[in-house]
Amino acid sequence: MTRTTRLLAATAALAGVLAGASACTTSDDAVAGKPPASNGGTAKEGGTLKVGLDRPFGKLDPADATLTSQPMFLLANALFDPLMVNDAAGGVHPYLAKSFTPNADATRWTLELTPGVTFSNGAPLDAQAVVAHVTRLTKPETKCSCIVDAATIAGMAAAGPTTVRFDLKAPNATFPNLFTRALGYIAAPGTSPDAVVGSGPFTVASSQTGVSVTVTKNANYWGTKPHVDRVEYKVLPDTDSRYQSLRSGDTDLIWTETPSQHKQAAADGLRSATAPAAVSVALLNTTTAPFDDARVRQAMQYAIDREALLKVVNLGQGGVADGPLLSTSPYRKNPSYPGFDPAKAKALLAESGKQVSFDYLVPSTPASQQRATVIQQMLGDVGIKMTVKPADAAAQATALGQRQFQALDFTTSILGDTDLGFPSLFLARSPFNFTGFTTPQVEEALNRGRAALDAAARGTAYDDVAKAVVRDAPMLFLTENRVGYIASGKVGGVPALDKATVLNLSPTGLWLT
Repeated sequence: MTRTTRLLAATAALAGVLAGASACTTSDDAVAGKPPASNGGTAKEGGTLKVGLDRPFGKLDPADATLTSQPMFLLANALFDPLMVNDAAGGVHPYLAKSFTPNADATRWTLELTPGVTFSNGAPLDAQAVVAHVTRLTKPETKCSCIVDAATIAGMAAAGPTTVRFDLKAPNATFPNLFTRALGYIAAPGTSPDAVVGSGPFTVASSQTGVSVTVTKNANYWGTKPHVDRVEYKVLPDTDSRYQSLRSGDTDLIWTETPSQHKQAAADGLRSATAPAAVSVALLNTTTAPFDDARVRQAMQYAIDREALLKVVNLGQGGVADGPLLSTSPYRKNPSYPGFDPAKAKALLAESGKQVSFDYLVPSTPASQQRATVIQQMLGDVGIKMTVKPADAAAQATALGQRQFQALDFTTSILGDTDLGFPSLFLARSPFNFTGFTTPQVEEALNRGRAALDAAARGTAYDDVAKAVVRDAPMLFLTENRVGYIASGKVGGVPALDKATVLNLSPTGLWLT
């Protein structure tokens, strides 16, 4: 498997750890189908829920990074059950797992599964099934972006019917976080990649790759039974068309990242369920001019007015981003980010002695296009020439995978899980280190943080990383964005998601009035 292939797969996905018994959290409830009693009244049974997806999918297989990206969890959770889920406190907790515990130095982890769980074909979801699933996803022909995470495993074995032991190549106190996505969505052994079988509350009735999929209730589901009989998912990549489908009644529920739609929803008799679960940044390729000069990168920090971006592009929703430790991170301390100061920007540019110009790759979404236009004007005011280059999803993925860009507009949910996001974006050997930024100090702090079972010690290490990232500016932090779902008035059971760090919703708890 080539580095480029791994990156292309990962781009589609971009997106406290000790496990044990705990109270349900926002995310646990959303996956399990346990919405707050105040949201939707008394549940009703039956009917067909119609969902508008914002992106095409490939195979209905956890190996496909798209399926376990944040906007697609609503489909993934229909067919599979995650071993672990993110919680509102920024950690992870067991879901299908019963516990996930380390040895003294976090080089061995023991996974205990909930007993009695079966796949929809009747096969047991046991320790052997987990080992087979992880083994399959490590094979290059599977083309799973999770191969990078799986490569940290030195060995694994079933130590009992419901017990799996993982031996790691290096200490990793955040190892269970890797099982909130592809590695943790267990598929039945021996099934075809074109017809993967899961343990989820629904099974596939029909599917047209990249266009639509219909699922029906799994009568033998081991967990909380769904309310609706069927869910019809339709791919509607155009933002405006997807919203209009909801207004017209062609869909009942959609995902959107467009601020104006969340703001308009109430006036249209619709209901939003959102969280500050995405961050918009400008990725700077530090391996090539003009961004191989830290002074140029720092000048851009001072030249961009984040408050103005929040007001104009996000319509005041969300907040400004002030570094990689987001406002939802449990490790956040006292972040400091350069304020808007055009004079300092000009001084740094003068010190660099460069006339700075560059191309800025931008997705086709309305918010991204508008953000680029505003940034272009701000940079122009300090003498930087930025040329906006619109690019579709495939072109963006190629540019990232081959690091063939100067600067790129990037919105991601991966930093909603600090333990997963930091090593993914900032380790030198990570294929997701799109900017090419690395220093010995950052490497040391990242490895120190991953090895620390003590959350306070891990937080200190991550704070060192965050300070270095802000100081050296391989990416410019812009805004924390409210993203999520909009539902018609006839959809019940939509949970409050405002405190979620990662939006992970299942159709199980939804019903039609």
